[in-house]
Amino acid sequence: MLVVRVEKGRVVAEKASLSEICQAVYTLTQLIPQGFVSSYSSIGRALGVHPRVVAHCLSKNKEIIIIPCHRVVYNNMRIGGYRELGAGFKKKLLVLEGVEISDNTVSRKHFVDLSELIHSSPHEKKSTARFIPISTNS
Repeated sequence: MLVVRVEKGRVVAEKASLSEICQAVYTLTQLIPQGFVSSYSSIGRALGVHPRVVAHCLSKNKEIIIIPCHRVVYNNMRIGGYRELGAGFKKKLLVLEGVEISDNTVSRKHFVDLSELIHSSPHEKKSTARFIPISTNS
């Protein structure tokens, strides 16, 4: 992943630091709507980093309410771990959000491929993900 900055009127591109990569991971994770999940691999492809780097960043997430890392699962749709709180807690959160889980595996209909959404043009119709608008009126 590259970071582009403007310094003294010049455009400078350099390799991103781990901190900058983690910030990008957190931003993409916040895009996953309630009731859906994405994968470490999908986020990694979107950013051009290894899925283990994504997992590392999410394991360091201190803002679990703001950055919903529980919505990131393995590529095989298994729910995986969840810091100190454990996989059981992660599963409960996902079920509360409406995600269907059977045998610790998320139903494919709840999967959003962030890399596909980010890298596709507005005219392509690759994604089958459907976003449900969340009403702000209670």
